[in-house]
Amino acid sequence: MSVLRLQDPFTKYVFVDKDPNCIAGLSGRIGTLPYSPDVSLILGDVNESVGKIRSAMPPFDSKRRLLSFCFVDPFAANLKFSTLAELARAYRMDFMILLALGVDALRNFRQYYLDRADSRIADLIDCPEWRNEYDKSAERSVVRFLLARFDEAMKRLGYRSAQPKHHHPVKIQGRGAMQYILVLYSKHRLGQKFWESTLAGSDPQLGLF
Repeated sequence: MSVLRLQDPFTKYVFVDKDPNCIAGLSGRIGTLPYSPDVSLILGDVNESVGKIRSAMPPFDSKRRLLSFCFVDPFAANLKFSTLAELARAYRMDFMILLALGVDALRNFRQYYLDRADSRIADLIDCPEWRNEYDKSAERSVVRFLLARFDEAMKRLGYRSAQPKHHHPVKIQGRGAMQYILVLYSKHRLGQKFWESTLAGSDPQLGLF
């Protein structure tokens, strides 16, 4: 709801959630605002809703430049990189992504590694042969390995690399257990500069891993 109260609002908002209760709750809260923002609510898995998202977005052409911002907040590491790629190729879009590397990928790494039929990690980092690459890699930290492969995939789409200094760990308060890594990807240096300024003004976090 905070994004709907910005002093300089976006011209269009698109929210996607597969829980009908969340969609209904958000719809009710939007109805309490003192103004009527242009909002589209999409019920469904975001990985299966790209077509609906594109239909809800304002038209983009060479005469009307459209700058878009996408915040991706999955509960687990079940985000498909192909979802990001399709949106990135259709729009000038910056991404802020909450990567569930601690709460899911690290916690269940052995299961995903041993089950050759499981494609969750491959889909997330756009790397079908990730198991072989991990076996050959000198990097034994699962989180750092996945961050590096995800970063490589984003660079293939033309985004600026997110270095470790650009990673913002989200940890369990008082315990230091890392749950998520918050990263921002932009194709423009200015977007990355804004992110660096934001991180510099945030509360100190415990050291990574």
